[in-house]
Amino acid sequence: MSEAGHDIDLVERRSCDGCVMCCKVFPIPETGKDDFALCPHAREGEGCGKHDERPDVCREFFCTWRLDASLDDAWKPDVAGFVLHDPAPWSLLMSCDVDDPEAWRREPYESQVRQWAVEMQRRQLLMGRRCGGKTTVMLRDREIVLDG
Repeated sequence: MSEAGHDIDLVERRSCDGCVMCCKVFPIPETGKDDFALCPHAREGEGCGKHDERPDVCREFFCTWRLDASLDDAWKPDVAGFVLHDPAPWSLLMSCDVDDPEAWRREPYESQVRQWAVEMQRRQLLMGRRCGGKTTVMLRDREIVLDG
């Protein structure tokens, strides 16, 4: 299915439905919202309080869970505690909630993330994790902190 006004195929019958994790882990320059701070318009469990007036950056973003039918409901960002997405140059980037930075280490996440890291490295693709001011490249046998 394509989202109105977008040429993006979203997984049928999936919606943000109250999830505001992207409203927390990403900066929104248009509103002055800093990275890893909850947007003042976000209403946990409800969604955006200014949904019809939200900036284009918010309208155009769709997390990997909304785009990849192979991910079950455990991977919805407000359930998982992180947002999966693929901003260049990353093939897969996990942006973690600073209030629960180790959420990805719980199952079913960690074993799958480690499996993806092996596959990404084999294919010479970049996979990482970001939380607060720290970005980490995830490899099959180690993690390399880039900053922070």
